[in-house]
This record gives sequence, C-alpha cells and structure tokens, in this order.
Amino acid sequence: MDSNPLALVIRALERAALQSTVLPYKRFHVLFPRTVPLTRRYEVLDAALRSLNDAPDIDYGVLLACDNGLPGPEFFRRYQKHRWDTYVAAMGDPRFKSATLKGKRELVAAERQRVHLHAMRARHQEREQQCA
Repeated sequence: MDSNPLALVIRALERAALQSTVLPYKRFHVLFPRTVPLTRRYEVLDAALRSLNDAPDIDYGVLLACDNGLPGPEFFRRYQKHRWDTYVAAMGDPRFKSATLKGKRELVAAERQRVHLHAMRARHQEREQQCA
C-alpha cells in the first residue's frame, strides 16, 4: 500500500467520484498518521484537489462528507471564492442572507454530479490513451 498521503487522498477521492459516493471526513483523516497536524492534512487535500482538476470549475472537495452528508465549510468558501456568481444565484448573497440547509444540499448534489461526470470522462480518456 502506498504510504504517500497525497497519493492516498487522490486515490480516495477518485474512487469516491467513480463510484458516485462520498469520502467521509473520518476516512479522510485515517489516511494520515495521527501525528500529522490538521493544517498539513488540509494542505495535502488542497494539493490533491489541484491534482485532480487544476481549474476551479470542478471541485472534488465536494465529495468529502460530514455526518450530515455535506462537505465542510472549506468547500463552500472555495466555491464562493471561485464561482461567486453561481453561488449567489443558487444560495443568495451571503452578506445579506444565510444559506439554507436545503440550498446547500441542492448545490452540493449538483456539484457532486459534475465531479462524478468529470471523473468518468477522465477515466475514459485515460483508458483510450492506454489503448492507443
């Protein structure tokens, strides 16, 4: 088994995307030795997200899931940062309106679907290149 945390996180996110599932935060944290600080874990996560798709239009971080099924606040911060207009159209302007649970669930469901499709396309392209 690969002990490189970056490779483990990438593989776990790819697997979740291809299987249309999520990666619970508990399983994410198990990928690291207990001695690795949270800040380092999230640095590795950011590197994994960039590795999976360097453009901000697809965010594999949406696959991480808290006990309520939603990703943590870092996903919503990234989404707001990189896709402000889309976020405001779906959820309202956060300066004036708090996001509803229903709105978050809808936004997350749509983004997870985009990630699943992206992963399937990437896998298909990878297999075509191997066959060529």
